[in-house]
Amino acid sequence: MLIQGDNLHREFEFAGKSITALATTSLAVTAGELLTLTGPSGSGKSTLLNLLSGLDRPSGGEVRFEDQPLNSFNDAQAAALRNRAFGFIFQTPHLLPYKTVVENVALPCSYGGIRDAQTIDERAHGLLEYVGLAEYATHYPRMLSAGELQRVVFARALINRPRVLFADEPTGSLDAENAHRVLSLLRQEAVAGKCVIMATHDAEAMRFATRRLNLDKFSHALPG
Repeated sequence: MLIQGDNLHREFEFAGKSITALATTSLAVTAGELLTLTGPSGSGKSTLLNLLSGLDRPSGGEVRFEDQPLNSFNDAQAAALRNRAFGFIFQTPHLLPYKTVVENVALPCSYGGIRDAQTIDERAHGLLEYVGLAEYATHYPRMLSAGELQRVVFARALINRPRVLFADEPTGSLDAENAHRVLSLLRQEAVAGKCVIMATHDAEAMRFATRRLNLDKFSHALPG
């Protein structure tokens, strides 16, 4: 398996009480899958994505990527792994407003990955063409629609050729046409051999999945 979580759970302390953000959950995902995580608000979909990607650490259990336990990485090593092997697409684009579209796409290379400036520029422009935004390369984020911004984020997520794409409600703020475009791109990446893990409430998004796992607020024992 490319990425797996064994007996994961996450709890937080608040006002002297223990709050369960994710009840015990196990899963395993391989290359070529588009796995959707579904369930009601508060069931832990975003929390599970954060644990699997190393953005957060579990209160118990273990995450393994290519059979390496993420808890064996220090913070710097975990950050390097995320930049090298993982791509992220969130509901809110989080683009830098003072950088052009192509500069935003290339930004992860500033933290590792591709080093040659010409290669970075060529790849960033190629990815904008891939998502249908080649003519917007020198625009700034404020000049784009919500759907266009999300496709810029998609291109940025691919710049370092990640093995896994994590998408957290990527169509939540999009109209039907733009949502379909983003979902089609995610499915295309899975077909190309990437592992795609998406948290979503969108019934249309579930149609693009190769597998679906439903979380609840209590106990999750999920098949691999």
